[in-house]
Order: sequence, then C-alpha cells, then structure tokens
Amino acid sequence: MLNPPVDVALIGTGNRSQTIYKPLFDALKPWVRLVAVCDPVTEHAQAFGESMNVPAFTSLQELVSARPMEAAIVVTPIDSHHAISCYLSSHGIHNLVETTMSSLLVQAQEMVSTAENNNVIMRVAENFFRFPFDRIAKRIDETGFLGQVKRLTCYHDHLGYHNNSRWIVFFEGYPSSVRQIEHSMATAPHYERAHRYHEDETFRARFLNFPDDRLVTDIAGNIKGMLGRYPRPGYTEIDGARGTIVRQAVHSRPWYGEAEVRYTPDDALLNGGIADQIFPVVHVSEAGNWVSTYVDLPTGRVEYANPYRPTHEEIRLREHYGRDFYGACVMSHIVDFARAIRGDAPSEYTAADALMAMMMEVGARESALRDGDLVHLPLDGELEAERQNRESLSEKYGGVDPLDVDGMLAISYPKP
Repeated sequence: MLNPPVDVALIGTGNRSQTIYKPLFDALKPWVRLVAVCDPVTEHAQAFGESMNVPAFTSLQELVSARPMEAAIVVTPIDSHHAISCYLSSHGIHNLVETTMSSLLVQAQEMVSTAENNNVIMRVAENFFRFPFDRIAKRIDETGFLGQVKRLTCYHDHLGYHNNSRWIVFFEGYPSSVRQIEHSMATAPHYERAHRYHEDETFRARFLNFPDDRLVTDIAGNIKGMLGRYPRPGYTEIDGARGTIVRQAVHSRPWYGEAEVRYTPDDALLNGGIADQIFPVVHVSEAGNWVSTYVDLPTGRVEYANPYRPTHEEIRLREHYGRDFYGACVMSHIVDFARAIRGDAPSEYTAADALMAMMMEVGARESALRDGDLVHLPLDGELEAERQNRESLSEKYGGVDPLDVDGMLAISYPKP
C-alpha cells in the first residue's frame, strides 16, 4: 500500500485495456488511482471514461496540458510506444509501456535516455517472468537443491521479447552473445484469427550465452499450436547439476501445463544417474484466483505465494484469457511501477533490463541475416536488421521517420 497512491492516466482504451486493465483498477486502489483516460477514438475514450467515472481525452497533448496525473500506463500499438513514452518523459510524467518495448532498438535507447534526462521512471509492463512456473522455478533454483543450473531449454513457448526478459530475470544477468538460425516452409493456408492469415511458417532456434558458462536454447515455430505443432506453454527444461525442473504442455489445460522437479539422489548417481525422485509442482487456486505455487522437496516446501488478489471483476478477465493468474501478474508490474515512483522498492524489471531484452531481439535477427553467426552483446551501432526494420516502418507510415516524436504522435494507429 502506498500513501498516497500514484495518480495515473490510461493511454489507449482498446481491447487490451478493456479486457485486461479495466477489471483490475478497483483492486489496485492501494497503489494507483485512475484519474483520466486518453484515446484518439472519441467514442472509445468517452465510454471508458464514463464507466470509470474519470475525464476522457482524445489528444495526448491535451491530456498532458491538463495534467491530472503524475504517471501514465501506455496500452497502445508497439509502433507508437517510443513517441508516447518520450513525449511523456520530456514533460516529467512517469510512464509504464506495454510490451514489446518498441519497434526499434534505437527507439528503446531514446526512451531510456529521455526518461533518465528528465528524472522520470520509465518501465516496461513485462508479465511472463511473473507467471507461476517462472516464480517457482526461480525459488527452486535459489535453494541450490539441484546444484548449479547452467542450461535452460525452451521449446514452443514464446520465443521473442517476453522470453528474453524471462531469462534475464532467471539468471539475474545479461547474455554476452546470441545466435539464431531460421527455417521457413510453406504450409496449408490457414487462419490464426479472423484477421491473421498464414501460408507459411518460420522456425527459429536461438542460442544465448550468459556469464558463468550458462546457456539458453530457445526454439519455436508455430507457438499457437496450429497445424498440430506442440501447444502452449510448450516444453521447458531447466538443468541443474543433479536434477531438472520440467514443464510440459497438457492439452486439457492450455497455458498452465504440468511441472515437476526431477532429482537424482546419491545412490542413483552411482547407478545410471537416473532422476528417480519426482516432486510435482502444485498450483493452488481459490475462488478463481491464483493463491500460490509450491513443491514439497526432501529439504522442505518451496513456495511462491501470490500477493495480489483481483476483485470479483476479475471474472471477466478470466473469461477472456482463461488463466487464473494473469490478472495478478498484470497487477504485479503495475504495483512495481508505482513503488518505483514512490521510491518504496527497487524494480524487479528495470529500464536497463527492458533495453537488453530489445538488444537480444535485434541481435537474434541480425544473426539470422548472417546465417547464424555469433553476435556479441551489448550491441553497438545500427545493424542491418535494424536498418531494414527502420526503412520498413518509415514506408509503413508514409515516409515519417520512426524517431520523429511529433510525426509519429500524429499517426492514427491500428487498434492493438
């Protein structure tokens, strides 16, 4: 609880704001207070504002001029993040930006530097390392029960910015290099959603080297389970010196999966090294809300207790996402942002972390362009992958430079 709570404006009132953020603001009152909304679509802004009993704005400039808030939550298309964040930061307004951080690495770098130059807290709303499996896996690793964990393999979960962030948090550090290979193949024409049509599939294998000889292998093709591919949440294996943490998909429980700790006791080390002690990871839910996740090991119970409880309004969120933990994870990154503003606690995921996740992504793309060559991190200078993306964005928006804050703010973006 913060005294006083942080006054926030919600920028963007589209589908994600309606289905994810809106149901949570009541439960978030001890930390943040919604005082305004902003969206260029007048009817969307007004309807959202009326439903929350707060003023509605259709212009970011007018919102900032009126300034009913000290901070903003930005839930808009990725291509708009850089311009909105830099504009807010330049006016001394703290901002929390939805993932992915930005479209270009150079944009992400400007977002960080503009915030720093104006003494503003800028954060990225990263959720995935806050999911139950990641929380408990981190706790298990911290016990040392499995010995040193040096290798992590993830298959068909969420290759990209989200997973980059997960590995940064798990290993508490930044990778020194990345390489990626890709393979594309034609497929039967199919729809992922009504507006997403596919005739091919690209498979990517990404290799990230972390300090202390630690390796992440992140692999994915069709992560949505289309065409019979392995379903969400994929398969994850975290390898320690004498055991493994495993999560694998279960068709009857998409997004949850089943997890267990596999341990090799002393006698098994002398007889084949088979991990013959299996300890299931248990997910506890009450009244439709995630309560805790735990595993009972010979050394005692290891548990992560979820501190956030969405209100009964969370029912709408569960119906939309089918996960009892999603609302708590969103609450977690909003509270983290608010506490950073008040200086109440250090952030779990900083602007520097978010910037490195972008570097990992751009470095992986660059490696793929170079047929899988190793790309060292952190990146220095504009790479070919970044140059191509920048040209594509400029063409997409009628010649506007993606780094032109005013020019990008004037664009009407498609709904996120």
